[in-house]
Amino acid sequence: MNADIEMLLKIQEYDKQIYQLESEFAKKLQDRENLEELITTHTLNMEQLQDELNEILEDLKFKKNLLEEKEALLEKLDEKSNSIQNQKQSEALSSEITIAKTNKSILEDKILEIQSIVDEKNKKISEIQQQIDEVKQKLEYFDAQLAEFKKDVDEKIEQINKEKESMLNDINPHLLAKYNKISLWAKGSAVVRVENETCYGCFIKLPPQISVLVEETDEIVYCPNCGRILYKKE
Repeated sequence: MNADIEMLLKIQEYDKQIYQLESEFAKKLQDRENLEELITTHTLNMEQLQDELNEILEDLKFKKNLLEEKEALLEKLDEKSNSIQNQKQSEALSSEITIAKTNKSILEDKILEIQSIVDEKNKKISEIQQQIDEVKQKLEYFDAQLAEFKKDVDEKIEQINKEKESMLNDINPHLLAKYNKISLWAKGSAVVRVENETCYGCFIKLPPQISVLVEETDEIVYCPNCGRILYKKE
């Protein structure tokens, strides 16, 4: 096997460790983002409920004012009964009182119904606020753990890079540059084996002339399909 290829495979093993650590950290960041999104969702739900509650409270206030008017009207009608002079006036007043009492009763029932809705909305808002507080607490704890995790990852990557650096001077700089370029997208698989005349990076059947170069020479060969560096499986 080409000595540079052997060196690249060793370097790639170091890079795989780095990619794995970076992937684990990225997953932690995604978990953190999920918690933030959950807080946002709960907050939006609570704001919507609060808007609905505000409208209901306005309606409740309006109906309570109406109820006060009906109660005031009944008081006036009651006072008016003292000045009744004949049966006709008595019947008319009685009809007014009946209507006023009916309207008052309807309003009271409606107010009780609305108050029940208000209580339910307040309960839901309180529950969501509790959920928000719980997620925020989780996020605070998560951030503390994440800081420790990042510190550990950074230290491990730094150590891996130190070990890798000691090898970089022993490899063709042009080939190393090509490897680094491929590694930008082919994380941990910039250098792949050829088996059964197949590139084990993109799994495309290689042209015979490419397979021969890999199998029978020490040349640096690239997959014509994906561009990865190829080597012969020993």
